[in-house]
Amino acid sequence: MLKILPEKISNLIAAGEVIQRPSSVVKELMENSVDAGATSITLIINDYGKTLIQVLDNGSGMTKEEAELCFCSHATSKIDSIEDIDRIHTFGFRGEALASIAACADVVLKTRKNGEDVGTQVHIKAGKIEGVSEIATATGCNIAVRNLFFNIPARRKFLKSDTSEYRQILNEFTRVVLTRLNIEFKFISNSKEIMHLVANESFKQRVTTLLNTSMLKVSKDLLEISVDTTVVRISGYIGTPHSAKKSQQNTYLFVNERYFRSPVLHKAVMNGYSRLLAEDTTPAYYIFLNVPDGEFDVNISPSKSEVKFENEQAIFQILEATVKEAIGRNAFVPVIEFANPDVPHEISSADGFTITPQEREAYSKRSFKKPEIIYDPLFNPFKKDDEHIFEREPSYDLSQFLNLGDGLIAINNPNGEGVMVIDIVRAKQRIFYENYIKTISGANIAIQEELFPKSLSLENAKYTVLVENSDYLKSIGFEIRPFGKNSIVVSGTPSNFNGEKFSVEDCLEEIAELLLQNTSSSPDAINPESIALKVLRYTNFTPQVEPSQSFVNELVRQLLKCSSAAVCPLGGYCFTVISKEQIYKQLL
Repeated sequence: MLKILPEKISNLIAAGEVIQRPSSVVKELMENSVDAGATSITLIINDYGKTLIQVLDNGSGMTKEEAELCFCSHATSKIDSIEDIDRIHTFGFRGEALASIAACADVVLKTRKNGEDVGTQVHIKAGKIEGVSEIATATGCNIAVRNLFFNIPARRKFLKSDTSEYRQILNEFTRVVLTRLNIEFKFISNSKEIMHLVANESFKQRVTTLLNTSMLKVSKDLLEISVDTTVVRISGYIGTPHSAKKSQQNTYLFVNERYFRSPVLHKAVMNGYSRLLAEDTTPAYYIFLNVPDGEFDVNISPSKSEVKFENEQAIFQILEATVKEAIGRNAFVPVIEFANPDVPHEISSADGFTITPQEREAYSKRSFKKPEIIYDPLFNPFKKDDEHIFEREPSYDLSQFLNLGDGLIAINNPNGEGVMVIDIVRAKQRIFYENYIKTISGANIAIQEELFPKSLSLENAKYTVLVENSDYLKSIGFEIRPFGKNSIVVSGTPSNFNGEKFSVEDCLEEIAELLLQNTSSSPDAINPESIALKVLRYTNFTPQVEPSQSFVNELVRQLLKCSSAAVCPLGGYCFTVISKEQIYKQLL
């Protein structure tokens, strides 16, 4: 039987489309403040936005009539006709945000129109106005949202971990402040000022504050891009290839000062770097597109984070070419050795710098040939006479070994005829990886006290999550303590390192990412293998001296005790066995 849903239920359904988590409220309220012409905006949150989200601004404010009307569905001052949808220059235009927020929270709005003597206070709870009164308040708006989702317990129950919700709030804050350099912003969490961004600073100065790093590092790691065409005007900054990261958060696309997501244009950026990026890494980028009115549509989803372009393919090609041009202009291109006959003398391109897929494929076929490694993929060094497995402490003669150079050694195959060639670095990585997992999986881990404790400056979200999880960090071998604003001191690291060169800053940043992405309420849910891989990536196992006999003996002994001795955790083989027959074959 068909029926019309009660208004209360339909409002909650609509609220669920627009307000999905605390960060959704932050986005809508901050964008309203920007649209109101504010020059100063303050964001205040308590308990990661679950108990309080408050935004104060010095914008145009509202009259008493407007203050009451703003909580009604589709109440907006941004558009008047259908044609206006094709020329939107404000963040908001649907008139859904405040109505949706009021439907699932306890909201108090204090506002005063510029030029009026008194202001208005509106208290609305679960979509029902509790009271309207005149008050003395500053010009602009002060809106406090308390107990979000108090009347939708299922939605509140399925919010992610506190650190994850905090990161989402910080993301929404960042997306707004990057587009409004002329506005002063403050961010306060649990009565502590997290960030203060002054008005009229340069883009690099704002990024410096957001990342809590130095202007020198930002200037060194970012390249400016700029192009102006009849289809699109592109400006902004892209990261240098060497600054790319495996877990990159700083990827921002804006169209006419509005943040949006686009896998297609992200691919255009990545194509622009060609083969200059390390495997599985992503560069930072802050890219601003300016497209004529009517040639893109933001009215796709309630969150307004998706955009459809009329000339998307053309924008894709222009963006890819712009990134390539910036990379080439700054000499981040591989050096071609002309003396080597196997290397092509030039990359054939019709216009000089834009390479088509066909040209790229043709170039690849003329590039260096991958050296052929001869080995038996079915060979198992742990089998003996096809039935016996190596003992844990095998007895074999390593009285002789051959140093092949570049971290390779050759020994007699401990399990029969032939030669075993071992990659020292990969072997040490496998040994370290398994030992570290066993250590952090146990009850107590040995921590090596740093002779010279190192101080690290971090982004706010990473600083917060590391400090809040300091006990967990200690359980995996890292001892830290707060040291000033958004900085920590590392006073201890896992004793497993045994003097290996280790980048504690990069490692802790990666662990912070894991903690931020953890949806569980406990960091113990993080897989120990994930932690071990992060640590492994930032530990340098390159031999510093020539390998000795005792070193080789111990390396082989420990390697063959590993559960997966043949494969390196970061990829590739730790060793290969060349049989006597294969050696004879190569000599024919």
